Amino acid sequence: MEVLTEVDRGRIEALRARDEFFWLDLASPSDADLDVLGEVLGLHELALEDTREFGQRPKVDRYSEAVLLVFWTAHVSADGAGVDMIEIHLHISGGYLFTARRAPCSDLEALHDMLVPEGTREEEYIIYRVLDDLTDAYYPVVDHFEERIDALEEMVLNDTDRQQLAEIYRLKQQVLTVQRRVASQRDQFGQATEAILGLPGLTHGSRPYLRDIGDHLAQVTQELYRQADDLGALTSTYFNANANRLNRLATRLTVLATFFLIWTLVTSFFGQNFGWLVREIDSLKAFLIYDGIGLVIPTILAAIYFWRRRREWL
Repeated sequence: MEVLTEVDRGRIEALRARDEFFWLDLASPSDADLDVLGEVLGLHELALEDTREFGQRPKVDRYSEAVLLVFWTAHVSADGAGVDMIEIHLHISGGYLFTARRAPCSDLEALHDMLVPEGTREEEYIIYRVLDDLTDAYYPVVDHFEERIDALEEMVLNDTDRQQLAEIYRLKQQVLTVQRRVASQRDQFGQATEAILGLPGLTHGSRPYLRDIGDHLAQVTQELYRQADDLGALTSTYFNANANRLNRLATRLTVLATFFLIWTLVTSFFGQNFGWLVREIDSLKAFLIYDGIGLVIPTILAAIYFWRRRREWL
């Protein structure tokens, strides 16, 4: 099997004449390239039109001699702050595999050199390897989401902050974006498998390779659903933790206000012009005894009470 990364009309026609299966992988193909491939590969005009216009949802289109599969994969962005979704158009027939994309895809590029030495003649296996690598690329994305969720959960439980809530919502949007793509591909992959295996001239492997991809898509979808639920629960945890923090702050202010209430009450009482107070408290010693007892004893009693109840309130 040969792997091509550019449109070489003579080479493609020679491979077609020998009925030799090949893989053509193009990054950002031009309209001229697609026109040539439409003639050489006999691509349906609707399939060509779809490949000229990216930004489509996952889908499977059957034609008489080929199948168009719009497949999405994902990678963690270079800065680690988000996820890059990559749209791949796979034109599959019994004589070739043509993939087109508008963005770099390291998984496909790594397969260029890996598939040729394997020298397999099972064409279904070649298609499986391409789709399997695109699907397995979701697992690092799932792990990336899991690490960010765990980190956010730890920060929320330690101390809430408004930025955390914004980060939770941003992460949830990223998870839901990936989830919608993968769930759609999972739902359609049974139909895609049937269409691919029914292609005339496509040699099949010794085991049902493509069914493994459907299982992987189901696993990834379940993980993304769980992570979306975890983020929803984390939002509730944030509000509960924030409410608890505000309650603790209000409790501390109440305790402090109680002490000031005691001190204000005692000092204001001794500040009154009662006759007995004026006659009896006529020295610094008497003032310190009466005022000190009136301040210290209630303060100590209040402090003991609050200290014994501190686990309930603080």
